[in-house]
Amino acid sequence: MKRTILILLMMLALTPAALWGQQDESLYQGWGLGFQVGAGGLLPTGSLSDDLKGCVLFTGGLNAEYDRLRLKADVAYGQPSFKNENLYAVYDDEGRNRQLNATANPTLFGVGLQLGCTVWRQDRVQVTPAVGLTAGRLSWDINHIKYEKDDEGVERPLIDNVTGNHENIFGWIVSVDVDIKLHGKLVDFPFGEDRQGHYTSSLRISPFVSHAKFNHFSPQVSGCCLGVTVSYAGLLRAIRY
Repeated sequence: MKRTILILLMMLALTPAALWGQQDESLYQGWGLGFQVGAGGLLPTGSLSDDLKGCVLFTGGLNAEYDRLRLKADVAYGQPSFKNENLYAVYDDEGRNRQLNATANPTLFGVGLQLGCTVWRQDRVQVTPAVGLTAGRLSWDINHIKYEKDDEGVERPLIDNVTGNHENIFGWIVSVDVDIKLHGKLVDFPFGEDRQGHYTSSLRISPFVSHAKFNHFSPQVSGCCLGVTVSYAGLLRAIRY
């Protein structure tokens, strides 16, 4: 009898530790705050690929979670290359380019807001599809060209002036976050309350599809961009008492 009681006491003592290792959701508050930072790549498709090449993306953002819902606010930065040297199709009467893209690698800056729901969670892996909206800006310099004859009478293009230019981008995005847990630990709750929280870090792999359209290019171009990012993600959740 005493031996049975000792075994039961040992099981009760070990149960909390076992539950922490399995991340039993009943131990945590329903909400959590987190972040992610990482890098990836972007590849234009459709008519977008006529004017732009793919690029490396650097990303970061904040997450707010409640139960299985996840709200993500992201920023992204990249430098895609131009394929078309005259995006606005500006020519003179003889069919010569009147402008050239002075920046071979324009600056792409974008923000996104997505709402997702975790549909699968097992062991150290969880999957969260998300959908949302994106907004961004593509910025570059334009060389305005004039043609003059040199001393030998040969007509050559010269840069008349250089101006900055940009195109605003609005579209939608669909992504899937695959979170692979790296580790978890108890930490002091950072918001002044006399309690602890549980911090979890994950490797987040996020394939995505986004849509963009450039109305002022000549001709207009639009299409989807395929990409994937790999990020370090952290999440802090309060412990129930």
